[in-house]
Amino acid sequence: MNKLLMLLLACWLAVSGAVAQPVRVDAVEAELVAASDAAVPGGTLMLGLRLRHDPHWHSYWRNPGDSGLPTQLELALPAGWSAGEIAWPAPKRIFIGPLANYGYEDEVLLPVPVRVPAGAAPGEVRITARAQWLMCRDVCIPGEAELALPLRVAPTAAPSPQAALFEAAMAAGPREALPVRVGLGDGGRASLAFGLAGVQTAEFFPYAPALVSAPAPQRLFRLDTPGASGAQDTPGRWRLELALAEGVDRAALDKGGFLAGPVGVMRVDGRHYEVVAGPGEAGAGGVLVATAEGRDESRGAPQGGAASRFLEGVGGGSSAPAPGAVAAPGGGLTLAMAALFGVLGGLILNLMPCVFPVIGLKVLGFAGHGGAGAGGGEARRGALAFAAGVLASFWVLAALLLVLRGAGQAVGWGFQLQSPAFVAAMALLFVLIGLNFAGVFEFGLRLTRLGGAEAAVAGRGGLAGSFGAGVLAVLVATPCTAPFMGSALGYTLGRPAVEVFVVFAALALGMALPYVILGFFPRALGWLPRPGRWMESFRQLLAFPMFATVAWLAWVLGLQAGVDAVLALALGAVLVALAAWLYGRFVQASAGSHRLLAGALALASLACGLWLAMPAADAGLAPAGGAERSPGAGAASGTAGAAGASGTAGASGTSGTSGTSGTSGTSGTSGALPVAWGVWSEAAVQQARAAGRPVFVDFTAAWCVSCQVNKKLVLERDPVAGAFARRNVATLRADWTQRDPLITEALAAHGRNGVPLYLLYLPGESQPRILPEILTSGLVLAALASIE
Repeated sequence: MNKLLMLLLACWLAVSGAVAQPVRVDAVEAELVAASDAAVPGGTLMLGLRLRHDPHWHSYWRNPGDSGLPTQLELALPAGWSAGEIAWPAPKRIFIGPLANYGYEDEVLLPVPVRVPAGAAPGEVRITARAQWLMCRDVCIPGEAELALPLRVAPTAAPSPQAALFEAAMAAGPREALPVRVGLGDGGRASLAFGLAGVQTAEFFPYAPALVSAPAPQRLFRLDTPGASGAQDTPGRWRLELALAEGVDRAALDKGGFLAGPVGVMRVDGRHYEVVAGPGEAGAGGVLVATAEGRDESRGAPQGGAASRFLEGVGGGSSAPAPGAVAAPGGGLTLAMAALFGVLGGLILNLMPCVFPVIGLKVLGFAGHGGAGAGGGEARRGALAFAAGVLASFWVLAALLLVLRGAGQAVGWGFQLQSPAFVAAMALLFVLIGLNFAGVFEFGLRLTRLGGAEAAVAGRGGLAGSFGAGVLAVLVATPCTAPFMGSALGYTLGRPAVEVFVVFAALALGMALPYVILGFFPRALGWLPRPGRWMESFRQLLAFPMFATVAWLAWVLGLQAGVDAVLALALGAVLVALAAWLYGRFVQASAGSHRLLAGALALASLACGLWLAMPAADAGLAPAGGAERSPGAGAASGTAGAAGASGTAGASGTSGTSGTSGTSGTSGTSGALPVAWGVWSEAAVQQARAAGRPVFVDFTAAWCVSCQVNKKLVLERDPVAGAFARRNVATLRADWTQRDPLITEALAAHGRNGVPLYLLYLPGESQPRILPEILTSGLVLAALASIE
């Protein structure tokens, strides 16, 4: 019987040797595996931590990037055995909002070499390990597991079922050294110069944190001219240009070990090298070969997550995705879901204020067709022409986004409104459209002219007008977004061109769908009055939303380029309006000899107006008065002193330091109120509540991506910081960067096992209000508005 049990045990070890049962911890499955089925005395045994991530979750490399924590593995080995360091496979850059992390998604194996002593006795051994990692999606959860692996010690060993995983992991790590020369250029940039043959792509991952900007694009230049033979095996000279982190100079690079020795891993055409810095000059210039895409840190992601980043540059305007949306490129969407969201977003976009004038145009057009009857066929053709104009415009925008993305620019919906010159041009265009609606002059848009239905259905002219109305609809829609649009557009970040065009086509379909339906089913327009003088009045009424848009764009321009730019725009708009009046009064409405002179004066006035209104190319972001705008600078994810729990924000114009009472002012030029974060504790919460103050608690951590995005884009921006100060809110920060059992218990008490968590305690309410993980300024301000 004992022999039978021993035989069964040996069979079990033969089958399960080098494999143990995986352990599931939240979104990650962890397992300790080996590359061979036995440990050979005097040899090296490859063990590995195998992590399987749920979709859209990730863990981190040895340098986690802008936030995060590297995975750790502690092995408990038999006496005399020794383990080396993790042989890290090269990571990928994971973009979330304005940040980038170095990490792994899906499945990763982290190999560790283990030296087996020559005197290891044959038989069975049991290796145990303690693994710790950080898993993140829209929240970050620390993971920990105790793992075990039964193994045999034998004279020979065969590959285990996991041997292929080890081969892939080792191939994904650096196998040979790549000597480079490091050079520093202007504008906070560094270059790595190296020599290899036939390089097409390159991407660098630094060992040292906080030296190289993780989200910035990396550009590859060829420094020499390929030989006439064009042989691919001829070594060439290359330069990879990197953006340094803010404030990093040569001294910081030297201190961080970036100027000598191993400095990181470079992926070159799918092959990985350990980059070793040495003496010499990196050179400059060269021919741009490729760009490893990145994000523009100065713009970042808009409030609420990556999907909403498309409106962050529009003068403070923002729109957020649904609470809890995944703040990552593409989120959790499939192409089909993104297309569906695009159709829904396009439909809702018609209800946005910026599209209202174009809705009016289509109402006039359908009314001009008389709804049914003889005009029914023309109404259908006009609706299709409008849809064609919408589709063509969306595809042009998609093409522009792809071209700029290929050039290494991080752009999205409404990207053009980040340019003061474009904002000014849009304002002048809307001035002209408003004057056209008001009847100052006539130019196109014959669909809105009175004089009979025949003018509205005038063959090619009517269809051209409908197509132009579609183009205008998209043009005026770019400052706006709608629910579902954020998720759909966020899906396109980093996606192939075909998928980008599919999503943009879905947006166009949604936007044009109501008009196509009405065009094909004109009986639905029976509620419209018959064509008449009301159309002229309604058309003139549409001028005022356009003028309101001009006022809003002028405000945007003021935030971007200052009050002088607004004055120049106003004067330019006067000259453009004069040109429109001259054209309508003397060119269109007159057949006399004065037409030529009036036309020349109109052109001159238009040219002067455009020249005067266009901001300078180097227009900054200074507000009126020329002072530099500065978002409220709050504390880091660490603590800011307990005084913040009871202190109040200081007046603008005081010193930028925090006093012992918790007062926190700003520099005399910024006009912003930074948030004075106090150290969270239950006692601090109760003390502030006993004093009758509202309390806002930020459960955060330095490694939490969503926490840093919310802090950078919402909590420490002027609107929210000012609201905290005006309402005398006690702001407390619970820093979970290092494990804290009190914070862990507080998170569990509110049904959470990770950060971020945002609590708002209001006077008179026994329980706090829990805000979503993904914040927007509007969401926080709305919550604060309930404070009496």
